[in-house]
Amino acid sequence: MGHHSDDEYSVAGDKPEVEFMDFQNDNTLQDYQSDDGPVVVTAPFPFLNGKPKSVLVGQTSADAIRIDNTSCEPVNLWSVRIFSSNPEDSYVLSMMRPPLNDSDEAAKKAFLGLTSVEDRTLQPGQTLTIWLSCMPKDIGLHTSIVHVDIGDEKIERVAFLLADDNVSMALSSDKPYSRRQGSQRKQFECNTFVPGSRPIRQHTQGFKYKLPQYAIPVEIRELIECKQRPDVLSEELSMMNYAKFFSTLLVMEELNLEGDEIVRHGACVNEKEG
Repeated sequence: MGHHSDDEYSVAGDKPEVEFMDFQNDNTLQDYQSDDGPVVVTAPFPFLNGKPKSVLVGQTSADAIRIDNTSCEPVNLWSVRIFSSNPEDSYVLSMMRPPLNDSDEAAKKAFLGLTSVEDRTLQPGQTLTIWLSCMPKDIGLHTSIVHVDIGDEKIERVAFLLADDNVSMALSSDKPYSRRQGSQRKQFECNTFVPGSRPIRQHTQGFKYKLPQYAIPVEIRELIECKQRPDVLSEELSMMNYAKFFSTLLVMEELNLEGDEIVRHGACVNEKEG
């Protein structure tokens, strides 16, 4: 087996992917005024109000890439190709303008979309127009990177399109969001304090619905005061003594509450006298 240098072989990797590009903070993605070479390449799908152009899902959007040879000599245009797109294969190149959305089926079938344009020579002052088109299949940001190999240069252009459906476009607002300044907010003066008035207290003469006095049998009171147990509580609970059994328990609870009330009342009197 012979030995070969690394320059003799190349490995074809996966298709390049479009990484995240922050077009809102990176002005270089759309500002190509720094290209001072003899060949001028326009940027497709320029931003509107600093944002990508909005298109409808399922409709074709196209824009021209114009390559202008401003020099006095012929220039070799080696290739114009789509380096990468996200989603994949969402953009195509063509030498003719793509058919409009209301075109007949014959025109749409005759359209030939390309991923690259073959080499040619641009004469001095000649302008070549190549169309970049996209028909989104789903909502979201559609991005494409186009490489133009001309002469000894490689010029890159990036295209952005924001695909929406009818629902999302109807819900979107044409007015940009702006936070109100502090001077525009409603100010409340805290110096002017208006005291409130207390509600008029209604004096009532006792209770409207007064509960009747709960009658405590004298014999049970005497037994409890003498620390004795009523006989009914020692009997086995049955249908015959059911009412008397629980009535006696209620009486004992009333006497207990009565004693607690007397103690609490006496404590309040002592506090007032003190």
